[in-house]
Amino acid sequence: MALITVSDLATYMDISFTNTQEDAVGMVIEGLQSELEAYLRRPIEQGSFTETYRVPEIGRGVVNQQYYYNYPTNPETTLTSPGVIYSPTYTLYLDNSPVVSVASVTITPASASATATTQVAERDYITRKYGLDLFNAYANDLIAVTYTAGLDGANIRVFKTLMLRAATREVQNMHDDTVGLKDLTTRNVAPLETGFSERELQSVKRYRRVRVS
Repeated sequence: MALITVSDLATYMDISFTNTQEDAVGMVIEGLQSELEAYLRRPIEQGSFTETYRVPEIGRGVVNQQYYYNYPTNPETTLTSPGVIYSPTYTLYLDNSPVVSVASVTITPASASATATTQVAERDYITRKYGLDLFNAYANDLIAVTYTAGLDGANIRVFKTLMLRAATREVQNMHDDTVGLKDLTTRNVAPLETGFSERELQSVKRYRRVRVS
């Protein structure tokens, strides 16, 4: 569902659309929301996502001896404690953020006969705004996550304003082109800028996701 509707735009422009125009305006709105989300690198509305990831070999994306959960002593000391093995967490950066809630997490080990094991929140993983810190994930394991993520766009008014302004420009261009074709004459109307202007995008830059992986 888009952040603004065809009805919102009709009210904003104080006009009415035919059925055919409503279909076209709907495509314009969907395209603009997709463009804005691509710039921000995150959804502007909260939604549910199910994704699968494979843990890489030690290297990119794997946290090595940086975070230890529920072990208050110095890791250098605990690592040498007799008979005790401590594993660093694996930080999984989810495709969508900010993470609002996590419904389920399962890990399937890399071995051929392995089965998926359900992970328990606060014991097997910690939820972060950007993803998860996992305590039982190892190289080549398969992680399946179902979660809710995205910005609360309905309460961030600047998003709706930007989309209404940009949609108005595109619909006006569409109207001028259509009238010009019907009249079979050239209309001396300069085309309005399509999409979002650089200034408009700068106004929401603070909501842009800084990817770390």
